[in-house]
Amino acid sequence: MAVVGASNSPTKFGYMLTRSQLAMGFEGPLYLVNANEDEIMGRPAYPDLHSLPEPPDLVYLTIPAHRSMEVLKDCAAVGVKAVVIVASGFREIGPEGKHLEEEALRIAREGGFRMIGPNCFGIYNPRNRLTLLPGHDFSTSLGDVAFISQSGGFSAHVARQGKSLGIDFSAVVSYGNAADLDETDFLKYFTEDPATGIISAYLEGARGGEEFAHVLRRAAEAKPVIIWKVGRAESSRRAVISHTGSLAGSPALWDALIKQSGAIEAAGVDELLDIVLAIKMLGRRPGRRLLICGGGGGLGTYGADMAEHQGLSVPPLDEGTLERMQEALDRAGAVAANPMDFGAPLIPVPFLEAAIREAAGNPTTDVLVFDLAVNFGYDIAGDFGIERAVEILCDVRRDVGKPMAAVLYSRSCDPDDMRFETMFRRMRKRLHRGGVPVFPSMERAVRAIARVN
Repeated sequence: MAVVGASNSPTKFGYMLTRSQLAMGFEGPLYLVNANEDEIMGRPAYPDLHSLPEPPDLVYLTIPAHRSMEVLKDCAAVGVKAVVIVASGFREIGPEGKHLEEEALRIAREGGFRMIGPNCFGIYNPRNRLTLLPGHDFSTSLGDVAFISQSGGFSAHVARQGKSLGIDFSAVVSYGNAADLDETDFLKYFTEDPATGIISAYLEGARGGEEFAHVLRRAAEAKPVIIWKVGRAESSRRAVISHTGSLAGSPALWDALIKQSGAIEAAGVDELLDIVLAIKMLGRRPGRRLLICGGGGGLGTYGADMAEHQGLSVPPLDEGTLERMQEALDRAGAVAANPMDFGAPLIPVPFLEAAIREAAGNPTTDVLVFDLAVNFGYDIAGDFGIERAVEILCDVRRDVGKPMAAVLYSRSCDPDDMRFETMFRRMRKRLHRGGVPVFPSMERAVRAIARVN
């Protein structure tokens, strides 16, 4: 690949992109092009594409829009296969920019190369350590989740937050204005990509409505597809036009399209990632019958209300399970039922393990939802402890095989309580390794389970 506009100046896109590729360890030859530099970050700089030792397969253009046309002609002349145009200043700014974008597309088509962008961050592909603009610290592990994004910022946000959640990606594509390659092309690609098991997307609009609808249906038949569509309100539709020059389309039409295709709709970046976690760890359509467990009757009642509001159910326990549960929870304040109340946030480990195993084996339960507050039990020694509860959940998930979700949170927000944040992250990582998705609230857990059913 080649970076045209690579720079030693930290304020420029060419510097940031070059630094990111070097930090990620891109596996192919990386050529830096800048006529005003002899050396960039310890590597030789070339004055133009014609002077490179070999024609690059991929060129990243990090130069301003008005300077891009001549370089695109050079791309055609040397036989480049694909170009990513990072700069804005095209269709999204009005007629003058639209003319530039049309000219770029004409050069690409006549020159025989494909184009991503303009106004985008590009591609993150852990298979060859290619990374998009700010992605120097993304995971290098290959996963099975693809993310297609018209927004550069959200492409980086999802990739980075996914890493913290243990979600690895097959690829992330930020494609901006979609002058050439667009959402339909990327949906087709990831539908066929054997490394991709889940397709997710942030969309501001779509071109070629009939073809897009057909491709979306085909993708959703093959794999779980999660769509986060923006531009529903009048103000956000105006923002979409000024952001990537896209037409947002009718909200009712999009609602019908997503529903009829079999895709899953997400409302925001957090919900999109919640749904990905739920699919990866609970599976597609794990069942609508929940058993809600926690320390406190109010928590269970709240969770049951939300579950039924989302079209899920919280059925009574099986009679045999109920009898055994009453024996296991023979202590003051505990209620053996669904929702289940342990009577206090802290209960001795033998009680806790027996209750969780009975809950996981209950035949009227499809998914067990367990409420845990990390600030309870942190400083208590002996046969109590929230970390032991996490280990029990993972053990039971492994032994019984029943899908489980954890609601994990801390209500301690003082700066002196940062140890709880550290503990939360450590416990979340352990639960995710054990196949138990973690959500920061009961509402998000219930919504995610409802979305994947």
